[in-house]
Amino acid sequence: MTGHVLIVDPLATNRIVLKAKLSAAYYVVSQATTARDATKVCLEATPDLVILGHALADAEAVDLIRRLERVCAPPSPPVLMLLSEGDSDVRLAALQAGAADVMVEPLDDDELFARLRALLRQRRLDCDLVMHVNTASALGFAEDPLGFSGPERAVVLASLPEIAKDICDRLKPYCRYDIVPGHYGALQGVCDAQGQPDIALLHIGAEDASDGLRSLAELQACAHGRDIRAIALTEREGPGRKARLLDMGACDVIDCPSEDRELAFRMTLHMVRKKRSDTLRGQLENGLQAAVLDPLTGLHNRRYANVFLRRLMEQAEAAGSSFAVMIADLDHFKRVNDTHGHAAGDRVLIRTAGLMRDALPSDAMIARVGGEEFLIVVPDTTLPDVRALAGRLGRAVRETPVSLKGRRGHVHVTVSIGATVVDPARTHRDMPVEALIDQADKALYRSKTDGRDTVTVTLRPAA
Repeated sequence: MTGHVLIVDPLATNRIVLKAKLSAAYYVVSQATTARDATKVCLEATPDLVILGHALADAEAVDLIRRLERVCAPPSPPVLMLLSEGDSDVRLAALQAGAADVMVEPLDDDELFARLRALLRQRRLDCDLVMHVNTASALGFAEDPLGFSGPERAVVLASLPEIAKDICDRLKPYCRYDIVPGHYGALQGVCDAQGQPDIALLHIGAEDASDGLRSLAELQACAHGRDIRAIALTEREGPGRKARLLDMGACDVIDCPSEDRELAFRMTLHMVRKKRSDTLRGQLENGLQAAVLDPLTGLHNRRYANVFLRRLMEQAEAAGSSFAVMIADLDHFKRVNDTHGHAAGDRVLIRTAGLMRDALPSDAMIARVGGEEFLIVVPDTTLPDVRALAGRLGRAVRETPVSLKGRRGHVHVTVSIGATVVDPARTHRDMPVEALIDQADKALYRSKTDGRDTVTVTLRPAA
């Protein structure tokens, strides 16, 4: 199934013809003649996309779109509105009413299906992001994205600087965001000088069409292209060119010359959609981080540590390299809480975590796996290296007293460390992660019984 499309049109002939085309392209098609019927269909099964034809007897287009937004689970399906006349004011009014896109009859089949595919790509992206964010939220992980995303920006790219500047000058009165000119091949320079834009408007003329197509392809392939919405502004070359540009990744294709207000409004619509996707993606990334991070110290948690250790075991076995598993435990931590309070204890944990993290090599992993207990995994290391590293960790904690916020004085703490160096050549292939951690824990116990603030390292097979 390509997608579920709801056709809303009071004229039976229009619905029959359009359904035949969509069904032949493996779309599942539902039909409605009124806004009431369309609402009923959406309540039973939310479509992926709505095609709205001629004026309805029981509702204006804007009323139907708003009704669908209320009855459909977010994100609501995009609406492609079909117009019988191509006047710019009519197209602009349809977009302002909430249509995701508009087309003017008679329809070109190639362009129609290309625009449907473009709308469905955005729809499925939004659905995936919403689904994952909702899952993270249900598990208690999702939060609003942190930080400041910065002002919205757009860049106009053309074969000649004067063309890009002219388009910018025409659009600026209608845009509430920064818009700057550029030329093909200079997008990276624009990003380096002024920051990555949200929208790239590519002017693709009849004489430089190959350069424009290549620039669009390069934009889709480059590392930062995923986060830039590309809009193609083309000379009148026919619907076949539009379909090609849409399928190459352009989120919209607009005829040139275009009415400035409509072009600016379309750019604003795509700016809003991009920011919505960015917000959802930010919530998802925060949720994923929350699932594997300790909220107090910012270190990884046990869930992440177990996966990391298992993967490292597999890599070490393939490479024939040894690695170390260490457990560090703060000495007499309960005394800190009892004497200075839990807020001071939290401060000690945060500071100690930062000291040990900074003392570790860049490829090491450190996780908080208990109240005052930390698991450290060091890839590709040897017994002498582990002894030296553990000694540095102990000194860093011992020699750096933690200041108490709002109080005078400092808290001096020490750490006991147990470590085991694992040799893959002497390790059982199916050795569980828990067994390696248990070996390091036994070494930690010896450090505790030997007087604390000390290091015990063992080298033996993990089997």
